[in-house]
Amino acid sequence: MFKKVVLAGILSTLAIFTAACGSSGTESSGTEGGKKETLVVVDWGGAVTEARKDTIFKPFEEKFDVKIEVESPTDYGKFKAMVEGGNVNWDVVNVDTFWGEQAGKQGLVEPIDYEVVDKEDILTEMANEYSVGAEMYSSVIAYSTDAFSEDNHPKTWEDFWNVDKFPGARGLYNSAYETLEIALLADGVKPEDLYPLDVDRAFESLDKLAAKTEIVWWDAGAQPVELLSTGTVTISTAWNGRITEAKKDNAPVDLHYNQATLASESWAVPKGSKNKDLAMEFINFATTAEVQAAFSETIDYSPVNQKAIELLPTEVQERLGQSPELAKTQVIMDPVYWAEHYDEISERLQEWHLKQ
Repeated sequence: MFKKVVLAGILSTLAIFTAACGSSGTESSGTEGGKKETLVVVDWGGAVTEARKDTIFKPFEEKFDVKIEVESPTDYGKFKAMVEGGNVNWDVVNVDTFWGEQAGKQGLVEPIDYEVVDKEDILTEMANEYSVGAEMYSSVIAYSTDAFSEDNHPKTWEDFWNVDKFPGARGLYNSAYETLEIALLADGVKPEDLYPLDVDRAFESLDKLAAKTEIVWWDAGAQPVELLSTGTVTISTAWNGRITEAKKDNAPVDLHYNQATLASESWAVPKGSKNKDLAMEFINFATTAEVQAAFSETIDYSPVNQKAIELLPTEVQERLGQSPELAKTQVIMDPVYWAEHYDEISERLQEWHLKQ
């Protein structure tokens, strides 16, 4: 009940905010003759797209007197083919942040117009040359409550690696992205010293874990809950929202936010978008504090606008791992670094798998 009341309050504030902004007489982009301009927004689909409908898409349509057409899922191959073929039908696309920067360097993405997009309150790591953060999610230490108690469970990545103290198989995301940061944190690297990543040391750290216990590599976000619930592993990395949702269904899982890595998805505009100016307005709107708070209230993704955190009730901040105490212990991943090194490090992880 409390959550519904808070959400109603935020959406009410958002409605007032939208109306106030729209009353300036300069925001409307509707075309003459009664036919509204259409902005094509591409998203991943599922729950995250549903959450955007009432908190982002509809308020933007009302403010700018336009129609948003949503396509899903995001498809990088199609994105690239559209741009290279000179037939771009998409206007704004939700992408992995590092991919947006990578694509920008390849000439596939428009530079962000920061004359339109206000980045003052956006986290520095989320306001990049070719993309602006849409939301963040935490990769956390998740554990089986059948194996460990609230008072005795792993609280650091060093604990995650400590099989003697916390026995059982481990689950890790089958991606160099985030897994290497975790391996280095487990080996004692301080968060502020992570980048550039010491890749050799990270793989040596993975060697140490693999020598002590079985590692089950997962690819889909739903897998850690299943692995933990069935006892296949006792501890795993996991995306925070998957664990918080599973807890609501009384699954025997829990999480710890200390040292969680924060990854992100971002808005990018394909090179050659027919509605580039309106697309920039959309990104600006979608990253305002009020809009971000409304979105994060409906789904367990963290806002990139720092002022949005202040609009969320304490209960939601804690659930997202964004209370002042929890937020300071988390590590924001560097998308620019990964844009430059993702391919080569990913290839090395595959080579490492073959040697195991």
